[in-house]
This record gives sequence, C-alpha cells and structure tokens, in this order.
Amino acid sequence: MDRPADRIALLPEICRRAVGDGATPGGVLFVGQREETIAEFAFGHRSIFPTKERATLDTIYDLASLTKPIVTATLVMQAVEDGLVNLMEPVGRWLSISNSNCVAEVTPLHLLLHTSGLPAMRSLPPGPVTRETLLDAMTRDGVLHPPGTTFTYSDVGFVLLGRLLERLYEAPLSDLAQTRILMPLKMTDTGYHLVPSKFDSCAPTEIIDGKCLCGVVHDPAARQMGGVAGHAGLFGTARDLARYCRMILGRGQHEGERIMQPATVDRMIAPVEVPGGKRRALGWDVDSQYSNPRGELFPARGVGHTGFTGTSLWIDPPTGIFIILLTNRVHPDGKGDVVRLRRLVANVVAAALLP
Repeated sequence: MDRPADRIALLPEICRRAVGDGATPGGVLFVGQREETIAEFAFGHRSIFPTKERATLDTIYDLASLTKPIVTATLVMQAVEDGLVNLMEPVGRWLSISNSNCVAEVTPLHLLLHTSGLPAMRSLPPGPVTRETLLDAMTRDGVLHPPGTTFTYSDVGFVLLGRLLERLYEAPLSDLAQTRILMPLKMTDTGYHLVPSKFDSCAPTEIIDGKCLCGVVHDPAARQMGGVAGHAGLFGTARDLARYCRMILGRGQHEGERIMQPATVDRMIAPVEVPGGKRRALGWDVDSQYSNPRGELFPARGVGHTGFTGTSLWIDPPTGIFIILLTNRVHPDGKGDVVRLRRLVANVVAAALLP
C-alpha cells in the first residue's frame, strides 16, 4: 500500500470499527494539510438516547478541555502582546489572593505549563458560584507543591487564568473569546453558549440526574460557573477547529485575519521541558501521558490537546498536517473510550502523509 490515498481510505472503516466496539456512538474526523482537506467525514451517531440521530459534518460537540488552548491560552498570549501581563508575573498582582497564600506567587507560565503545584480540581460550594466565591474555592488551600517543581495537569490553573483574563481586559471570558478569536477566524458555530437554533445539531453527552446533557457543558465545575470557564465550556464543530489549526500553521493568521503575531505563536507552541521528563507548550501538550492523539509515528515536535468528552486535535507544524477528532464518547453512560481510536487514526495519517 504505497499510495497515500489508499491509506487515507482506511480511516472511515477504522472509525466505524470503533463505533462497533462501543468506543463512541460516533464522531467527525477532519484531516488537513495546510489549506488542503485530506479527509473529512462523519461516522456513527451523534445521539443514541433518547433518540437515534446520525452524526453529520455540522454536528456541534462539547469540546471540553480543548477550551484550554483554543480560548484561554490564546487570550493569554494576546494579553502578552498587548502589554497587559507578562508570563513571569505573579498572578497575585491581579487577583484578590492574600499575600500569605503562595498561590499569589504562581505565574501565568506555571499555569499554562501545569507546573503551578495546584491540584487537578477543587470542590466548589453547591449551586451557582460568583467570581469571588470561585476564586476563594480555587485558592484557599494553597498549592500542593512549590511552583515549578512538579507537573500536574490542573483544571484549577486554567480557571485562574480565565479569571485573570477577565480582570486584564475588564470583560467576560465568553465575550473575549468571541471578539478576539472566534469572530475574526469566522468560527461561526463555536462558542460557550449555544443559541437555541443550534441545539438540534448538538451531540449530547452523559445522562446526569436522569437528564441527557445537550448544549449544556458536561464538566461539572464549568456547569456551576454558568457554562463559561477557562478550562472547559466551549462547543464547536470540526470545520471551525480546522480554521483555528490553520491559523496556528499560518503563525497567527488565516484568510488575511491576524489574531496573533508570528513570534507569539512560535513561543506558544515551542516545546518546554517540565518536571518528570515531559514536554509541554503554552496551553498545549507535546510529549506526555496525554499525547495519544499524536500516535506513535508523528515526532514529538507538534502540539495537541484532548477533551474529556472525547475530543482531540493534533498539529504538526513542520509538515502542516493536522488531525481533528470530535466524539461524544461519554454518551450516554460515560463508558466510551477513544484513546485507541486516536492512536490508530494518527498512525494511519502519519504513514500516509509524513515525508
């Protein structure tokens, strides 16, 4: 099998087998190389409960932690460009944290790299939370380890970055995402809150308290925050994410619209050694236990991310190859698992397209 097209033609059957194995109800796969679309198809169902609906190319998925790089890290890098903050500046300068609390000395760099010493998540008080209550819940118990000494993937850190951005720009995070990223890139089906007309295109996630979540964020902490958070809450389509990936490959520009300067993107996606022999980038994974969307054949030089709901993307800048796999593997019972599917897809794409 020497022709790249023959290998790419294997992808639909690989995805269909994953559905048959119970890994996910269905999904959408988008493979691109710079401005060329290599493969784009929907497979399986976007909903199997309470009714069956086929997945379509315009299906909107709960992107979960893809929110971290696409919104939060991008906005932080824009804030650096705008001279509002620097990566080595203690967040206590901006957030209302007691000077006796060592979280005040954590920097945006620590938070972007998950080396702040903060835990994965902290519990919130029941019911909706105010921004002040949120900040207190996230910071009151300090850090588990001195900043910079450990790598612990932390939603808490990105919650704090989201709040930092709101303070820096004096605007809600959802508005910042729309005006500074999504609208300029024409990502018209992506955002924190779905309008009612989009509900019919949304892939539901898990059954919670007897109700299947659809158009409501799956992450419980983000749900308490009204659906808008730095670590989760974004919904979107594969085609919209392709526009974001092409912006990264265009070093901050896509179709004539620039949202970051080339030097900023270069810094954002540059590999950084973190404790434990792992490599991250600013808001991105490079080479760690979370690198399954890279597979075994792509070199550890690109960037990517996963989302708990079953979403992932990987970008290989030297070749311009990117892979977007959106699924709702948690639908309806939370038991799906697409780690193997991500690896299989990445390996086939790499074998077909890498020089």
